[in-house]
Amino acid sequence: MENPPYEPVRDMTALKDMLTEKLEDYALEPGASALDLVLFRDALHHVCRIHRILSQPRGNALLVGVGGSGRKSLARLAAYVAELKVLSIEITKTYRLTEFREDLKGLYRQAGVAGRPTMFLFDETQIKYETFLEDVHNILTTGEVPNLFPKDELSGVLDELRGSAKAAGAGETPEQLTAFLFERVRTNLHVVLCLSPVGETFRERCRMFPGLVNCTTIDWFTEWPTDALYEVATRQMASETLGTEEIKQAVCKMFVTAHQSVEATSHSMHLSLKRRNYVTPTNYLETVRNYKALLAEKRSELLSKCNKLKGGMTKLDETRVQVTDMKKVVQEKQVVVAQAKSNCEELLVQVVQDKRVADEQEKQVNTEAIKIAKETEEANTIANQVSAELDKALPALQEAEAALNVLTKKDISELKAYSKPPALVEMTLSGVMTVLKRPATWEESKKQLSDANFMMKLLNYDKDNMDDALLKKINKFTTNPEFTPESVGKVSLAAKGMCMWVGAMEVYGYVAKDVGPKRARLRAAQENLARKQAALASAQEQLAIVLAKVKALRDKYDESMHCNKTLEEELNDLTGKLQRAEKLVTGLAGERTRWESSVGGYQASLAALPGDTLLAAAFLSYAGPFPSEYRDELVKGIWLPQVKLLNIPASENFDFCSFLADPSNVRDWNIQGLPADSFSTENGVMVTRGRRWPIMIDPQGQAVRWIKSMEAQCGLKVLSLSASDMVRQL
Repeated sequence: MENPPYEPVRDMTALKDMLTEKLEDYALEPGASALDLVLFRDALHHVCRIHRILSQPRGNALLVGVGGSGRKSLARLAAYVAELKVLSIEITKTYRLTEFREDLKGLYRQAGVAGRPTMFLFDETQIKYETFLEDVHNILTTGEVPNLFPKDELSGVLDELRGSAKAAGAGETPEQLTAFLFERVRTNLHVVLCLSPVGETFRERCRMFPGLVNCTTIDWFTEWPTDALYEVATRQMASETLGTEEIKQAVCKMFVTAHQSVEATSHSMHLSLKRRNYVTPTNYLETVRNYKALLAEKRSELLSKCNKLKGGMTKLDETRVQVTDMKKVVQEKQVVVAQAKSNCEELLVQVVQDKRVADEQEKQVNTEAIKIAKETEEANTIANQVSAELDKALPALQEAEAALNVLTKKDISELKAYSKPPALVEMTLSGVMTVLKRPATWEESKKQLSDANFMMKLLNYDKDNMDDALLKKINKFTTNPEFTPESVGKVSLAAKGMCMWVGAMEVYGYVAKDVGPKRARLRAAQENLARKQAALASAQEQLAIVLAKVKALRDKYDESMHCNKTLEEELNDLTGKLQRAEKLVTGLAGERTRWESSVGGYQASLAALPGDTLLAAAFLSYAGPFPSEYRDELVKGIWLPQVKLLNIPASENFDFCSFLADPSNVRDWNIQGLPADSFSTENGVMVTRGRRWPIMIDPQGQAVRWIKSMEAQCGLKVLSLSASDMVRQL
C-alpha cells in the first residue's frame, strides 16, 4: 500500500485477534515455522511500531533489546502483516565475508532487480566480522555496498534491469542503470537490525557507524512488564496439570515474582559488588521450560519409584498370604496322604468288620420293632378304656354346657336383681361358688355374676383336677332332693343351667377320679412308646448309614490305591514350592518397613512437587551468577516465603542439591575434585543439569580439575582460546 493509514488503535482486543489470526496464517506459509508468540500489550505495541516503520519509504528499524525479548519474532510478524519477504543469513562454520557478500547480492537482486519489497533481518549473533556491519551501514546510508558486484556480474544485473529502467524513464547508460539499481534497492529494501545494549559493544558500534542511529527508527525493547510475564507463563503452562487451577495460577504468579526478584537482586549486587548480571526474557522462558521439563522428569521418577515399591509390597503380601495358604494346604495334604495310606491298608478289614456290625445291628432293630409293636397295642387298649369311661360323663357335661351357652346377659341380670333370692336360686349359686372354690354366700354370688367373664369361667373350668374334698362339698348340694334341674328350673331358667352344670361337674369329677390312674399309666406308656419309636427310627437310620458305608468302603477301596499315588506327587510338589517361598518371604521381611517409609516419602515429595520444582527451575535459571549469600536470600528470603504465601505445595526445608542431585553422584564429584561445600555442590548441579552450555568463572582452577577428572573416561578434549590450532581442533 503506497500511503497506508496511520490511525490510533481504539480496540486492543480486535488488534490482538487480528494479529493472532495473522500468526496462524504465517505458520501455514510454505517453508515458515510457527512463531511461538504471546501477544501481550507491549508486544502489540512493538508490532505496530515495526509495521509502521516498514510501511514508510526507506523505513529501517533498529530494535534494541536483550536476547529473548522477541525482537526477531515480532519483526517477522510485522513483515508478514506488511506483506514483505523476509531474508536473513545463516551463519555456518565456514561463513566468511565472501559468503556474506553473496547473500547481499541475492538481496540486491530481490529488491533491486525483481523490485520486490523485502525486509533484511540482521542481529548481533550474525556479526561474525565487523565488516558485515560496515556493509549494512553502507546499505542504510547510501544503498550501495562498494565493490559488491564485479564488472562482469554488474553487466548481467544491469541487463536484467534495463527493461524496468526504460519503463521508469531512468535512462539506459551504465551509470544511469547503476543509480536506478541502488535507488530501487533503497526503496524496496527495509533493514531491521536487532542489537543488544549489554556491554560496551553497542556503544562502540553506534560511534563507529552513526548510520545505525541516523538512518533507522529505534524501537527499544525494555523489560517485560508484570502482565506480560504472567501471560507468557500462563500460555506456556496451559497444558500442564498441577492438581487445581488455583495452584497453576499461583505458579504462574511465582514465575513473575522470581524473575522480578532476580532483577532487584542483580541491581543490589551491582551496587554492592560492582558485578553486573543481566536478566533477560530468555532467562524467564528458560525458567518456565525448565519447570515443565523438571516437573515431568521428577513426576515420572517419583511415580516409578513409588509404583515399584508398592508393587514389591503387594507381591510380598501376596506371597505371604500364599505361603500361609500353602502351609495349610500342605498340612491338609499330609493328613490326607497319611489317611489314604491307612485307608489302603485297613480298608479291606474294615469292610468285613462293618458288614458284621451291620448284620448284628439289623437283627437288633428287627427285634426292637416287634417289641414296640406289642407295646403300641397295649397302650391303645388302655386309651380305649379311658375314653369309654369318660364318655359316660360327657352327655351330662355337654348338656350342662349347652344350658349355659343359651344364657344371656338378661338372664344373668335377672339373677343379680334379687335382693333376697329364692332358696333354690341361692342354693344353686352356692353350689356354683363351691365348685369355683369361692365363699358360698349370696354376696359373693352377686359379685361373681357381675364379672363379665363369669360364663367363660364356668365353660373353661378345670374339671380334670377336682380333689375329694371338693367333690364331698359338691355332694352336699347334689344329694339334696330339691337340688334338681326340674325343681330349680321352675324358679329360674338361668339357675337351672347352673344347677345342671354343678351336677355334671360332680359326675365328671368322680369319673375323672376313677380313670386318673389309667390316664397316668396311658401317658407313661405313650411316652415310653414314643421314646422307643424314636430309638427305633434312629437305629434304622444308623443301619441304613452302616449299609451305605459298607458299600462306599467297597467302592473306595478300588480307587484309593490310584488316588494315593496322585496325592503323594502333589504333596512333594507343594513342599518344594513352600520351601522356596518361605526363603523369599524370610529374606524380604525386613525390607517391608523400609519400603513403606520410602513410599510415604515419595508420596510427600509428589505432593510438594509443584513448589519444589518451581524453586529448582528458578534456581537453575537465575542463581548461577550470584554468590552464596545472594542465593540464600533469593531462595529462603523471597521465593520460599512467597511459595508458602501463594499456597503452592512445597517441602518445608527445600534444598536445591538434594532435589536435583543424587547423593552418590555428589560423592563421586567430591572424589573427582569438586569441593564439598554447598556452594560448589550447587554449581556442580547447575553445570550437569542445566539445559544450556555452562560458562564457569574459575580463578582457582577448581572447576577445571573437576571437569577433567569427571570427563576423563569420556574422551575429554581440552582447548585453549590462545591455541593457534583451536579452530582446527574444533
